[in-house]
Amino acid sequence: MEHPKDIIGALFLIVAAVLIINHVTRLIQAMMLHRTVREALNRDSVLGTELLDRIAEPKSIFGSDDRLGLILVALGAAMIAFGLLQGNIEVRQNVASASVFPLFVGAVLIGRHMFVRSKERKADR
Repeated sequence: MEHPKDIIGALFLIVAAVLIINHVTRLIQAMMLHRTVREALNRDSVLGTELLDRIAEPKSIFGSDDRLGLILVALGAAMIAFGLLQGNIEVRQNVASASVFPLFVGAVLIGRHMFVRSKERKADR
């Protein structure tokens, strides 16, 4: 059976890879949008002003809190399920301890998203 530190290390590498892929994808999307805006402005297209308005829209620096929160909660739950499926008590304890971080951060992000949404609804009334 693998050593518990190897399992936690593998989980860390997977999470790091997912985060890197996410950021690279966002970078590519931004590059494509900027290229499209430049081409539209060079051609004096009406779409150029619409795309500039889209870029100028304020965006949250945190991204989509509800989706990220759900992903982190799911990751923490999957870690706990993985630990329960292992026969070794030490592995269960280590994986359960490691799952506390994504569960807590995910719950906070979901709570923050719900709080902001409720404030927005009250402001719209």
